[in-house]
Amino acid sequence: VQFLKEGFLQILGLDTTEWPIIVPSPCPQQGAGDDCALFVCKYMECLANKNVISLPFSQADMDLMRGKLASAIIQEVNGEKENRSIGEAVVEIIVSLSDKA
Repeated sequence: VQFLKEGFLQILGLDTTEWPIIVPSPCPQQGAGDDCALFVCKYMECLANKNVISLPFSQADMDLMRGKLASAIIQEVNGEKENRSIGEAVVEIIVSLSDKA
């Protein structure tokens, strides 16, 4: 925590000396395995939603979390592909118009 407080001061110029340290109880803990990244994502989601007092998840939620994360990634990739396809079509139209001029 001290490292983070010093980092906020050095990088962002924020004086965090008066910020309270709140440890949620109970604090979700990952079980044995490789769910660390999922727990970090879930903690960040709670922070983004300003829900740091009650962290409503546990190790039992990680399979669902994995599915939601995979779905979000797939939707983002598909959206980028769609935008790229539209952009490529527009470029082709502009090129064909300029060839006719």
